[in-house]
Amino acid sequence: MIPAVSIVGRKNSGKTTLIEGVVAELKRRGYRIGTIKHSAHELKLEDIDHEGKDTYRHQLSGAEVVILSGPNRLMLTREVMDYLSIDELRRIYLSGLDLILIEGYKKEDKPKIEVFRQEIGGEEGLLCSREKDNLIAVVGDRKFDLGIPCFGLNDYSGIADFLEKEFINKRQDSDIELVVDKKDIYLKGFAAGFLKKAILGMISSLKGVPESPQEVEIKVVSNRI
Repeated sequence: MIPAVSIVGRKNSGKTTLIEGVVAELKRRGYRIGTIKHSAHELKLEDIDHEGKDTYRHQLSGAEVVILSGPNRLMLTREVMDYLSIDELRRIYLSGLDLILIEGYKKEDKPKIEVFRQEIGGEEGLLCSREKDNLIAVVGDRKFDLGIPCFGLNDYSGIADFLEKEFINKRQDSDIELVVDKKDIYLKGFAAGFLKKAILGMISSLKGVPESPQEVEIKVVSNRI
């Protein structure tokens, strides 16, 4: 599973600037990084496309999913009824990455790094707590005695070192994944091995299944059974 870390903080605290610097540093080290930006406002077509473009016209016609596919880049827009969770975004749209950095999504249960500026949040202090919000580090112009790392606002190398050590190098991918009600469920060794063998054993005799399948996807909708 690709590790994901949220970068949180008050408005104008420097979240985007921090992500820019850390992504550039991690890319320089050869890692593949994805980002997710949380928006509190409804997105409009003109935010991501332009009037007159073919894809813009596709969306105006009523298409719920529009993909622009080229030899070097794929762009997708899709109508949704509500916010997708980080687990859903990671599973459906993000693959082949070493780390995902998220701007926002404070309410999700992912590890968080808070950006703090004294001039913006000096009186109120931090938005997150280590225990309640899974705060793992602070980046700012003030030190906090919380038993977690504190970095300077421009210490992109130090933050990249931290992410590399705590997330990228510790990443443990399983060759089987379980998703229940759109939430990723971590499988330990015995459960993962048992489930994999059971599934492969059951489908091996089915017509059309290759002798050594490389990837198997199963979706069960229980309320239809």
